[in-house]
Amino acid sequence: MLRFAIPSKGSGYEATLGLLESCGLRVIRANPRQYTATLRGLADTEVLLQRPAEIIAKVAEGDIDIGVTGLDLVREMRPDDEDLLIVNDDLGFWRVELVFAVPQGWIDIASWDDLADLAAEMQSSGRRLRIATKYLHIVREFCYAQGITAFDLVESHGSTEAAPGQGYADIIADITETGTAIRDNKLKIVGGPILRSQAVLIGSRRSLRGNQSKLELLRQLLELIEARRRGRLYYSLTANIVGTSVEAVGRMVTERRELAGLRGPTIAPVWSKFADAEGQWYAVNVVVPQNELLPAVDHLRRIGAVSISTTPVQHVFNERSSTYEGLIASLQR
Repeated sequence: MLRFAIPSKGSGYEATLGLLESCGLRVIRANPRQYTATLRGLADTEVLLQRPAEIIAKVAEGDIDIGVTGLDLVREMRPDDEDLLIVNDDLGFWRVELVFAVPQGWIDIASWDDLADLAAEMQSSGRRLRIATKYLHIVREFCYAQGITAFDLVESHGSTEAAPGQGYADIIADITETGTAIRDNKLKIVGGPILRSQAVLIGSRRSLRGNQSKLELLRQLLELIEARRRGRLYYSLTANIVGTSVEAVGRMVTERRELAGLRGPTIAPVWSKFADAEGQWYAVNVVVPQNELLPAVDHLRRIGAVSISTTPVQHVFNERSSTYEGLIASLQR
């Protein structure tokens, strides 16, 4: 069976369930206390509920085939592990940024260069800049790359934002989604993001390589996720237009090529329910990007369309799955 790990609780769990359900897949648990489940809609797949950090370790070791976790944890725990593959680098949720934050009273500190200067000044006075963080590896590498060399990392296991106020660190490096917790603790963000992170799908080179049955199951999962995320970007429009022929209506619709659908409009005669209908009615269907929805509606109106309706697109499948092809290429290297 394909062993598929997802976060066991919290926002990651809820968002993963939402993504899978939007793809037509449903996690079935016998009871809320069980840490195993089945995935309705994808046969021969066992779902394991784990902590995100455990998912990374078990996938890298081959005990689990694939799993949903955060990119920040992957970069912190297994940055150079060849047995750990990032199969899909953006599942569309869990978006956070790893940032530096300093006390709001430090009005002269606004950039990474300012932090480097501050660290050097503190060292000349006999002490070192203390940085509280859960991300020891990422922050250490980043500091050295930015010329911040005189510092001590204080490993944080709780509310990192409270560290400067409690006196055991000078500044922090932590993840944030909105910055609210940072501001509530009288801190401010300096510089840009150290790392932008989101939910990713990781895979085990050890367990997937050469296993065609697991790869076929994974291909189906990747196809559904990819097509669903692509489908969210589109709307399907249907309208009725009077015309002299299919060709004449097609020419009118394709006057604006960018609004004429993915490949072009689908046009079919309408059997009018009105006996005194003037001319031949045609039903026109086009699929357009969300940001082109109103321009497409206006274009159809301009050429005489009426009764325009829209439907959100559920899935858009391409000729092949680029995500799956990328995985196969990674496994062959």
